[in-house]
Amino acid sequence: MFLLLIISALIIGASLGLLGAGGSILTVPVLLFIMGLDEKQAIASSFIIIALISSVGGLKSLHQRMLNIKTLLWFALASFPLSAIGAYLGAIMPDGFQTQILIIVMFIAAAVMLSKRKPQPGREVKVKYILVAGCVSGLITGLVGVGGGFIIVPALVIFAGLSMSFATATSLALVTVNAVAAFAGLLITNELPVIDWTVVIGMSVTGALAVIGGRGFAAKLPDKIIKKGFAILLLMIAVITQVMIFI
Repeated sequence: MFLLLIISALIIGASLGLLGAGGSILTVPVLLFIMGLDEKQAIASSFIIIALISSVGGLKSLHQRMLNIKTLLWFALASFPLSAIGAYLGAIMPDGFQTQILIIVMFIAAAVMLSKRKPQPGREVKVKYILVAGCVSGLITGLVGVGGGFIIVPALVIFAGLSMSFATATSLALVTVNAVAAFAGLLITNELPVIDWTVVIGMSVTGALAVIGGRGFAAKLPDKIIKKGFAILLLMIAVITQVMIFI
């Protein structure tokens, strides 16, 4: 079980480092079905794991001067409060609802990654669309414990005019913001469940090492192949998660 946890954390961290998205969406299924946590524990734990892993990638991006600070602030302005609200709404939902929403989100994320459309960076920052994307990614993060990077990266490319490399780098910082806000929402509303810190620290440390490696390879590996492979993995996990619920 510990070996599976380490392998899962490596995949999560590497994906976040390479794409600025995708890896965090695997965290909840790993915590549910490999570590045996209940739904509320898995989602709350994922906020901490996602925040720690993404923050390491975000700091590396900052060191590389690849963060677009102005766009990051606009996006964070919208996503931060919605992440906290989403976390509270998720905490009071009946058991099973959040996992079903997560499965739908996984299918959508896979479809986005498999899309053949290649968004071209724009010339003008469209703030209103950035704010909308920030609200959506924040709400999804809070509800089901994912980072929202699969929404953030395309939005940064299309509406903020960032290159793919700058979009993935900035996404890591925004995923951190979303996860921290969601965790804070649970903490403030006294809806935080018991956290298994051994699992959280183990996944976070392993994932943090992987995200550093992922950032190093981000410019060297074919983006198309990485996205396609990860999309297929997402589809498989979504189907397996749905089957496990019915069993």
